[in-house]
Amino acid sequence: MPTKPAGARAPQDRQPKTEKPKVESVEIDLPDGFDDDGDPKFRKVPASRVVVREIEVTVPKEALDDFELLDDIRATQDEHDMSRFPSLLRRLVGDDAYRSILDALRGPNGRVSASDGAEFVFDVFKALNPNS
Repeated sequence: MPTKPAGARAPQDRQPKTEKPKVESVEIDLPDGFDDDGDPKFRKVPASRVVVREIEVTVPKEALDDFELLDDIRATQDEHDMSRFPSLLRRLVGDDAYRSILDALRGPNGRVSASDGAEFVFDVFKALNPNS
């Protein structure tokens, strides 16, 4: 039987199949100031909902059309600036969901590791845009 040379890579068609997360189109309510009586107002916006690592993530479509988000993405890619990942996640999901996601990602020491947080953000982007 032939032996595999050291350092040889396995063909991609023989890799185990991983199931792609299903992205669901939904409509959500976002805060939109207050009415004349001081009660909160909301507006309906289209969003994408996906489950990544058993954590449900909902991203308003308008969050992806954000100039500052582009700068955060550029900094992570061009400058390898890991400090932008928290901002990326917060811009995508909002403050409340951001805190819930971090709580779900916390390790036994009570912290979210930088590598785990960054990988989660990558996974969310990959799920939302699987062709990139």
